[in-house]
Amino acid sequence: MVDYVGQPCFGCHAVFTKDDDIVVCPECGTPYHRDCYRAAGACTNTALHETGTSWQAEKKAEIAAQKRIEKQQEIERQQAERERGDVAASVQPELYDGVRLNPDDPCVGLDPAENMDGVSVKEMAAFIASNQFYYLPLFRLMQRTGKKISFNLLSLFCPHLYFANRKMWAMTIVTILVNLVLTIPSMMLLMQKMNLAISVDVTTVAFTRILDLSQLISMVFSFVCCMFSNYLYYRFARKQITRIKGQAKSEQQLYQTLHEAGGTSLTNMICAVIIESATMFTLMIALMFFL
Repeated sequence: MVDYVGQPCFGCHAVFTKDDDIVVCPECGTPYHRDCYRAAGACTNTALHETGTSWQAEKKAEIAAQKRIEKQQEIERQQAERERGDVAASVQPELYDGVRLNPDDPCVGLDPAENMDGVSVKEMAAFIASNQFYYLPLFRLMQRTGKKISFNLLSLFCPHLYFANRKMWAMTIVTILVNLVLTIPSMMLLMQKMNLAISVDVTTVAFTRILDLSQLISMVFSFVCCMFSNYLYYRFARKQITRIKGQAKSEQQLYQTLHEAGGTSLTNMICAVIIESATMFTLMIALMFFL
């Protein structure tokens, strides 16, 4: 049964209350006060009679349209608050800038043609290849707000493995070398405990300070990698996609190359571990011979 309370009478336009005597047109369902309908002598909602539609259907459509408007306004309000940092990003996590994210969609519900600093969402999704549900909204937020900092757990402990997994070989080598240099004092201390011949006295105050400083710098470096790895990956992805787009001769070739160049690689991670182990072994041998 239709609840007419709060709706206007089509005759006098006054809002119905629960105590009003309400009648409806038997043909279109338009509501009136009984006295208003009696005074008019017949239903005056000629538009509905001419189109053959009903007042109930029209009202339902109006209510649905109003709800859509209110929902969009609420989404826009939450979006503005998120971008200003007024509320936590976890508010309605299934919504992102008015889009209901879909983990089963390669573009996670975002517009495939949307531009992300010169590349489309579809191209970025093809290059990422895995975990788009995490990266696409994050990259979109970075592009819209200029945000660069985000948390990456793997990069906190093993940044070289993260970069290798995402095929960022330049950053892989850089992180391996930086960590290798910062490990030298700890390695010398370990060699001394293993009774391996080195000429450096690891018991001095100066060496202890160098050891503490190297460990502090190592922690800071890991923290920086943790905070900026996702942004570095975003820049790397954009650069690679732009390069591939300039070389591809067809759309099919473009997406095939994106899939091959992007994604993740367990083989790369294994290679990174081998490279790290080989360089550490080489450094240890060098320390034994030159110290």
